[in-house]
Amino acid sequence: MGKIIGNPVTSGFSGKFGDDLVFKQIGNRTFFARKGVTKDKPTLAQNGARTQFAQASYYASHTLYYPEETERYSIMARLNNLKSAQAAAVKDYMTKPEIKGLNYKKYRGKVHDAIFIEPQMLLKIDKIEVTIIRADGTVLESGSAEKDHLNWKYSAKAVNDQVEGSTIDVVAYDRFGKSSRVTTHI
Repeated sequence: MGKIIGNPVTSGFSGKFGDDLVFKQIGNRTFFARKGVTKDKPTLAQNGARTQFAQASYYASHTLYYPEETERYSIMARLNNLKSAQAAAVKDYMTKPEIKGLNYKKYRGKVHDAIFIEPQMLLKIDKIEVTIIRADGTVLESGSAEKDHLNWKYSAKAVNDQVEGSTIDVVAYDRFGKSSRVTTHI
């Protein structure tokens, strides 16, 4: 791959030139290379990934037309160390709302005891449902967690006299209706 330095004519080029040459922008530098040749047909999984990425790119470009969405994704990009609002929007569209950590050390089975939930990607999750199941398998309580700065917090609403052996079931939802579940045994 060649690098172009200080040429005002090719500065900012990106894309295909003719049938053989491809220009790329990496940071503020312009690179060029021969067009890659693929002999194998793409697999079903590759076609699925390409389709999903195309849908995510379409979503991002149309969503970022609105200033409030551009601001939201710019903040999301900064908080999650992503390059741009475009990258944040694409990642938001393509990923599930995963839970990075669940801290139940302050949960002792009393009313208002806290369970803290840390998301994998900040500002991705729109809603979290928490269910506490007793050791005997009965559902003790279920409810929504509240935002706590960039994380989430669930406050217990019922007394649990069987904390040891209980289960905490957490389901996170994003704006696209995708969800993921984490279940922890105490």
